[in-house]
Amino acid sequence: MKNLEIEMLGCSGEKLEEFYNTAYNINVRLAGMLSDVQECISAGDKKRANRILNQVKYYFFEYTDTRNEVPAEKVEA
Repeated sequence: MKNLEIEMLGCSGEKLEEFYNTAYNINVRLAGMLSDVQECISAGDKKRANRILNQVKYYFFEYTDTRNEVPAEKVEA
C-alpha cells in the first residue's frame, strides 16, 4: 500500500500531512500547488502534474468534511 501511495502522491501521506500542517495559509499553499500543475503541463510533465493534483485531492478528502452537502460561501475580507 505504501508503494501505491508514493506512486500516486510522490511522497508518503505522513510527509504530505506535515507539509499541510505547517502551512501558514492553506489556501495559498493549495493555489501554489495548482500553479505548479500548470507549469508541469506546460513542460509536458504529466506524471508530476497528476501527482500534485492527487496531493490537492488528498487535502480535500482528509482535511475537509466530505460526508455532507456543504454549500459554498464567499468570505468577505
